[in-house]
Amino acid sequence: MKRLFLIFHGRFPSEKAASLFAAKSCEAFAKKGVDVILLVPRRFGRFSGSPYDYYKLERNFKIVFLPVVDLFFLPFSSKFSFYVSFLSFSVSSFFYLMFRLDKNSIVYSNESLPLLFASFLSSNTFYEMHDFPESKLSLFGVFLGRIRWILVHNRWKMERLKDLFNVNHKKLLYEPNAVEIDEFNIRLTKAEARAKLKILQDKKIVLYTGHLYSWKGVDNLIAAAEFLDKDILIYLVGGTEKDIEKTKKQVSENKNIVVVGNRPHSEIPCWQKSADVLVLPNTAKEKISKYYTSPMKLFEYMASGTPIVASDLPSIREILNENNAVLVEPDNPAELARGIKKVLGDGAPAEKISKQAFADVQNYTWQKRAERILEFIGRRAEAEKAAERPA
Repeated sequence: MKRLFLIFHGRFPSEKAASLFAAKSCEAFAKKGVDVILLVPRRFGRFSGSPYDYYKLERNFKIVFLPVVDLFFLPFSSKFSFYVSFLSFSVSSFFYLMFRLDKNSIVYSNESLPLLFASFLSSNTFYEMHDFPESKLSLFGVFLGRIRWILVHNRWKMERLKDLFNVNHKKLLYEPNAVEIDEFNIRLTKAEARAKLKILQDKKIVLYTGHLYSWKGVDNLIAAAEFLDKDILIYLVGGTEKDIEKTKKQVSENKNIVVVGNRPHSEIPCWQKSADVLVLPNTAKEKISKYYTSPMKLFEYMASGTPIVASDLPSIREILNENNAVLVEPDNPAELARGIKKVLGDGAPAEKISKQAFADVQNYTWQKRAERILEFIGRRAEAEKAAERPA
C-alpha cells in the first residue's frame, strides 16, 4: 500500500469527536510512512484557521476540501440539509477518486455512502463502523457485502455483524478508539491546572468533558448534584451552542453546577488535570450508549491520571473494570453520587484506580492503533492472495 484516502463528511475541523478521529487517524497513518489524503467537505462558515494548528497535528498528510451543496445556513429541515450535503459530497469524492486511485490505494472511511460509491472504483475499501443501523438492514447488508475490510469498536458490534449480516469474521478487525497520551498526561499539578484555568482551589471538583447529548447521560450527573455536599462543584465542559444554552437554563438555580461551554481541544487536558473526579455517566436507555459506543473521552480520562466514575454498561466494560474505575448503576443519580463520594472519600482507592487506568491505556494510542490496522490490511491481503493461487 502506497496511498490511503480517508473520507470524512463532517465539519472539519470541529469540536466533535468524529472530526478528531479523522485528524488523528490521518496523522498516525502518515507516521507509518503511508501517503495519506483526507477528503472533507468545503462547508460554509467552517473554521478559517489551519486544521493542523487546531489539533496540533504534524503536517504529514494532505487535506482536500471537496465541493458540496451546503444548505445548513438556510431555515430548512436540518435532516434534509444533511442528506443533500451527504449525497453531493459522496458524488464529489467519487469523481475525485476516479482519477487518482490505483490498484494499491486504500479508501478508508466511517461514511457509508461515499465508501459505497468508491467500491465501484476499487476493491480496497475499509469501513470503520462508528454506529450501528437501526433500520434498512437489508440495504446495509448490501453495502457491507461490497466492503473488503471492516473495523468495529467493540465486541457487541462484532457479534451483531456476524449474526445479522453473516459477515465473514476474517474481514473484521476489533479496534477501540484511542488517545494521544502525551497530550493528556501533562506535567501540571492539580493546583497549577486550577490556577491556569482560574477556578477555585478549595473545592472538590467533579468534571465531565464532551457533548451534552441526552444519551451521554449528563442529565444523570446534574441530578446527582442533589446527593452531593455543597463543597463539591460539578463542571460541564463542552457541547454545542444550542445544548450549552439549554443546560445553563436547566441548572440556573443550582450554584454547584458550572456550565463552562465548549473549549478548545488543546485546553481539555488542563481541565481534566484540575479535577478530583472525571465522570462518564452514559445512559442505558439508548443502544448507542449501552452497546456500541467507544467514547474517545474515556481514553482521554484514562490518560489524564485522574480517577474515573463511570456507568456500568457493556460498552464501557470493554475498557473499564473495578480495577481501573468506579463503576455504578446507570440512570441512577444517587448511585452516581455514591460512586463520586467513594473516590473523594479516600485517596488510596482513587490513586490505585487512576494508576491502573493509566497503565491500561498505554495500548490505546493512535500510533499503535494505526500500526495494528495496517498490519491487519497487509496480513489479510496476503491471505486472500494465497487463497486465490492454484493448489
